[in-house]
Amino acid sequence: MKKKINLIGIGTDGNKSLTQEAREQIRKSTVLIGAERMLQSVESIRKKEARCYTSYRPEEIMTILEQEKGEEISVLYSGDPGFYSGAKQLIKRLEGSGWEIRVLPGISSVICMAARCQVPWEKAALVSLHGTGQNAVYEICTHEHTFLLLGGRETAEQFLEKMSWYGLDHLEAAAGRDLSYEEEVFFRGTIRELTSELLSGLSVLWVHNPDYDTFVGRHLEDEELIRGKVPMTKSAVRAMAVAALKLQKDAVLYDIGAGTGSVSVEAALQDGSIRVYAVERNPEGIALIQENKRKWRTDQVEIVEGNAPEALSDLPAPTHVFIGGSGSRLKEIVETCLSKNPSVRIVLTAVSMETIREMTELLQDSRWETAEVMQIQASGSRKMGAYHLMTAQNPVWMAVFQGRKEADHE
Repeated sequence: MKKKINLIGIGTDGNKSLTQEAREQIRKSTVLIGAERMLQSVESIRKKEARCYTSYRPEEIMTILEQEKGEEISVLYSGDPGFYSGAKQLIKRLEGSGWEIRVLPGISSVICMAARCQVPWEKAALVSLHGTGQNAVYEICTHEHTFLLLGGRETAEQFLEKMSWYGLDHLEAAAGRDLSYEEEVFFRGTIRELTSELLSGLSVLWVHNPDYDTFVGRHLEDEELIRGKVPMTKSAVRAMAVAALKLQKDAVLYDIGAGTGSVSVEAALQDGSIRVYAVERNPEGIALIQENKRKWRTDQVEIVEGNAPEALSDLPAPTHVFIGGSGSRLKEIVETCLSKNPSVRIVLTAVSMETIREMTELLQDSRWETAEVMQIQASGSRKMGAYHLMTAQNPVWMAVFQGRKEADHE
């Protein structure tokens, strides 16, 4: 017979917001495990003889379970076990050890906050800034309602600084701390009125953006980007390059020779989970990337100053690479990217005969699953008097290389 265990969400305050099902299970539990605050919140309803263990780490809980023979074992979690909860890791361990698991939901702090603000949450973005690396800026820009779990004063300070830098601090917001507890704090105003002190502790933040971005597959025209004297991948070529990259969620993209950051920004606008490393050596280009990053609020674009391939050494392995400028070191750059990830997808453009020659040599490499080259010739209309004339842009060569999957190398 399988051993049974209950994972119980006690809501925002176990004494007030417990569901009836959770309350009854806690009353008949002979063993209770949870953080000290969880155990204290149910002290008045649990069995007096129940054995209580103060622990919330999965490895510690598994050690307790190896020793404990209780018939009714329950682990307590704040809020709901299905929302940024430690229950996720514990469930993996329990499943591997043959336990029969029963999960009892609770009222999460986000649902409580939505009720306080009297706003719907079925289409809202739910973000945790507590060690997850989630892109809050992107979610706020692409959703009318965003609920955020904060991770203490330092996280709050960083969040408020970003909102100010990206020009989002005018948005309506509400902050709730210790929701449902006697010491509950609730504030509603604008982001610029919030303080890190108010957002410290067990805080939830609601942000309202009525002018959120509704574009799908965002593409930028050249005039929408801040430009200088630095070369820029033009709109038509950029659209084809981003499409050829076939970016996916959680992709890691190197934009090598990023120039103004046009490809970096456009790629980042496709999804907030895409991490982009804009590699550029020209100080003017670095400044332009920063300006375009700020204008388009692409917080996941990280500027890497230096020459490739040396500047790539400390970066995480790429899933995708765009090479718009190689500084005559194309082969070295490709070798570095392949060494980090043999199945990387690389898209590169060339306008000079020298780079086209290097591109052609790469076609012979046996490590590609697929390799193709195309020549792009784009023309744009311009008005002259009552007429519209076509003006041709320089022809661009574009190559797409798909590295073989690991299994194909064995």
